Amino acid sequence: MGSVDVSQGALTPNDRRNFGSAPGSNFAEREDFSVPEGEGDEPAIDLRAVWATIFRNRYMMIAIVGVALMLGIASALLMPRKYTAQSSIQIDQQVAKVLGTEDSEPQVAGSDADRFLQTQADVLNSRAIARRVSDSLALSANDEFLKRMTGARQIEIKPGDASLADQVVDVLQKNLTIDLRRNSRVVHIIFTSRDPALAAEIANSYATNFIEGNIQRKFSASSYSRRFLQNQLGLAKTRLEGSERDLIAYARSARLIDASAGARQQEADNAPRSLVTANLIQLNADSATSEANRLRTRARWEQARRAPLMSLPEVQANEAVQRLSQKRAEDIASLSEVRRRLKPDHPVVIQALAEIATLDQQIRQLAEVTRKSIENQYLTAERQNRALIQQVTALQGATLAEQGRSVRYNILRREVDTNRQLYEGLLQRYKEVSAEAGITTNNVSSVDTAEQPRRPTSPRPLLNVALALIAGLALAMLYAFGRDYLDDSIRDPQDVEQKLHIPLLGVVPDTRGDSPLDALNNPKSEIAEAYHAIRTSIELSSNQGPPRSILVTGSSKSEGKSTTSFALARDFAGLGRRVLLIDADLRRPSLHRTLGITLPEIGLSSVLARMTERGASILPTAFPGLSFLPSGRLPPDPATLFAGTAMQDLLAALEADYDVVIVDGPPVLALADAAQLTAAAQATVFVAEASSAHFGQARNAVSRLLRAGGTVIGCVMTKYNAKKAGFGQSYDYYRYRYDDASK
Repeated sequence: MGSVDVSQGALTPNDRRNFGSAPGSNFAEREDFSVPEGEGDEPAIDLRAVWATIFRNRYMMIAIVGVALMLGIASALLMPRKYTAQSSIQIDQQVAKVLGTEDSEPQVAGSDADRFLQTQADVLNSRAIARRVSDSLALSANDEFLKRMTGARQIEIKPGDASLADQVVDVLQKNLTIDLRRNSRVVHIIFTSRDPALAAEIANSYATNFIEGNIQRKFSASSYSRRFLQNQLGLAKTRLEGSERDLIAYARSARLIDASAGARQQEADNAPRSLVTANLIQLNADSATSEANRLRTRARWEQARRAPLMSLPEVQANEAVQRLSQKRAEDIASLSEVRRRLKPDHPVVIQALAEIATLDQQIRQLAEVTRKSIENQYLTAERQNRALIQQVTALQGATLAEQGRSVRYNILRREVDTNRQLYEGLLQRYKEVSAEAGITTNNVSSVDTAEQPRRPTSPRPLLNVALALIAGLALAMLYAFGRDYLDDSIRDPQDVEQKLHIPLLGVVPDTRGDSPLDALNNPKSEIAEAYHAIRTSIELSSNQGPPRSILVTGSSKSEGKSTTSFALARDFAGLGRRVLLIDADLRRPSLHRTLGITLPEIGLSSVLARMTERGASILPTAFPGLSFLPSGRLPPDPATLFAGTAMQDLLAALEADYDVVIVDGPPVLALADAAQLTAAAQATVFVAEASSAHFGQARNAVSRLLRAGGTVIGCVMTKYNAKKAGFGQSYDYYRYRYDDASK
């Protein structure tokens, strides 16, 4: 790559307009400075910047941490000693049943179980339990409890304050902690006090009163149930008695007789409700039996009337007939034997025949009597059946008449039955509740009894000091980073490229109290080396060689613009180039003091006002190749002189006579001079003082220069102290030193 030979002549105005935009230029366009690929990949937390922030604020941070430690030690020494006692109870959802009839809450699980335990913990922490504890220990009887808890010698209750009892309850709740651990039914009751014995006593009292209160609630619920059931029993009994009286009165008035009471037990459910109905049912059954008997006796009579007399079964079954028939058979047999021996007219034969005839007559008479009895049985059954039918018919009419009157009776009867069932149910429940009244089962039981603590739980010196140290470190870090966040000074040279988006030409180290001009006179000094590097960066800022006119400016005053302008001009002149240094700060010129001359009357102001020629205003200096154009007389309105093309025409003419023209311009902010000068100059160098220039001001200043049409080729950071900025040896390469050859 070739470079422009500045000795061959000045750049044309067209070259000046195109400077910085030629191919190969290593500085960005006016508003976009692109970081090379790979260099922008930085970690999310810049540890170097964090350390720098801590280093810059180290003294204040040490002071904050020290104060915090002192407060922690003081708290450990001055805080009162507090003792913590702990008792524990177990809370179950259900209790063991003794009688088997006790009421119990349904077993729940999951979130409902946690809600149940949390409810019990809230009850433990309630004011009601606190009042029970206060009353059981007589804590509100005097102010002794408050003295032991607060350490005060005297407790005064002013008008408008809470009463002594309320203050005791407040203190109890304030110092009570209920620890309900997850996946456990054991609740820890923790109480803190200055008196260890008092702490244990109150923790145990809380457990005892909670258990007693739980039993009392169950007993109160049981007593209420008994009273309620007793009242309901009285009402049910009254209603039952009244309904029975109404039923009996109506039965008497309607002449209804309840026959169900005399029924057998196994027939009680189906027994008739009235006497008429009972009689009808009985007579109807008797009538059916009588009808069956009538039909049976009639069949027997019909058979007896048609059949031969001696063939009747009843006759044959008659014992008398059977005896007579047997006697007749014997007589006939005897007659047969007699006839073989005697003649028919023998008296013995005749007598035997007479006896047989007598037996026949007797048998016939008995058979007639038997058939007559069958007829009588039929006739009797017929009469009985007719009589029963008449009675059933009469009772049916009476029953039909009675049914109309039994509707009201049935209604009253059902009311009696309902009242009796209700009364019997209430009576059974009352007996069960009365039996349960003496049972003292409880779902809350004591697990551990609080013992008097031997060591205080507060204060804890190591913990206090550790917390104080952590708090001090947190406050110190908050102070350091809060201050660093509010203070947007440019401290790190990398911030120039990352936040201002312009290249960094170089860093000028702090002289540490020495005069910069004296340091520049020493070619081996750090400042001289820094400006050599800056001059080299300007030369390499374009492949066309260094710019012919360079404006040096900054955001505010006293940032090192004049020193930078002088150092660059002298450095370029030291290379054998013709250099002109212009003091363009027409408000506060300072280069004449740097060069050790008196501010002349003629200079840049008179040249721009066309009062003098430029050649007559340029002064030689003690440095070979370096000329100086002072500011001249300070005009009343410098902005008017820079308006138009006067400065641009002047620089174009001077570029023909000099290789490099360096313009020391005024600050950018609050002035229009720098914006007009940057449009006239071929390149602009922005100067920012380390730890003094602010990002906001610097960004605004660079933006104004770019909007005015200037070409900002980079930034020079001046007065940089790496150690003061907090970067330590990170930027020690900005302070390169020569070795002493004599050593």
